[in-house]
Amino acid sequence: MKAPQGRDVAYFDGLSAYLQGGIEQVEGWIEPISAVYIAYLSLEQVRLGLVGDVAEIGVHHGRLFLLLANAITSSETAHAIDVFDDQEKNIDQSGHGNRQVFERNVRHFAPTANVNIIQESSLDLDKTGFTDREIRMFSIDGGHTAAITRNDLQVAEKCLVDGGIVVLDDVLNPHWLGVVSGLADYLRTGGTLVPFAVSPNKVYLTSNIDHAEKYRGVMATAFPLSQEKVNIEFFGSCVDYYGYHPYYEPNGGTGVRRQRDDLQREVESLKASLAEANKRLTEN
Repeated sequence: MKAPQGRDVAYFDGLSAYLQGGIEQVEGWIEPISAVYIAYLSLEQVRLGLVGDVAEIGVHHGRLFLLLANAITSSETAHAIDVFDDQEKNIDQSGHGNRQVFERNVRHFAPTANVNIIQESSLDLDKTGFTDREIRMFSIDGGHTAAITRNDLQVAEKCLVDGGIVVLDDVLNPHWLGVVSGLADYLRTGGTLVPFAVSPNKVYLTSNIDHAEKYRGVMATAFPLSQEKVNIEFFGSCVDYYGYHPYYEPNGGTGVRRQRDDLQREVESLKASLAEANKRLTEN
């Protein structure tokens, strides 16, 4: 992970508001506590100076995507990938997103975010140019067959920057066992992503074992009250499980809002330091 190089930094003003009220107004299936964990990890990436866009395969009406869009800097782009009304490409009928509803939600809940909509099956992303992008946070919630899940993980691996995070939906959902089968196929056939945490209906992976251990430490420090079990064997890796705890629930704002405020103070300090350094360079 490299330090910021004077890039334009956003202040994530809409993130806490979205978590504390907006997310419940958007149709979708993410558990609110998992939304808090994802938001925190994305802000932590920014704090550490990790550079890259964010993306989601399978945005539906944007419930999780809008969280990602509110947690990017102004130099980054949020990519929304969905077949929307092209339902002949929705092989397993795992969702039916409405593009008009999605775009309306983006205008309302993430009006300043740079959003790129790709209306295409994730099986055909190569022809869109998307796979040339560098992604730091990648949510996968598209087709739930084993083949599509394996494909989407391979796409994410190809795009992910070093230290990036992939959030995979429905791995342990008994209604969609193709997802865990696809994850197993991906790992068995040489996939390099490493899982490091599990939360309600989400599994978190990163680019290598070193970053997996770092993120395990980040999560343990940030969310000690909701860490229910550690060192769980999972496809040859060790993951920790984070469940529910009222302190971190988004409607109270105590968790993510505090972390966002801490991050904003650090950003202000960093910008002041950069301005002073630039001033000295100009004077010399």
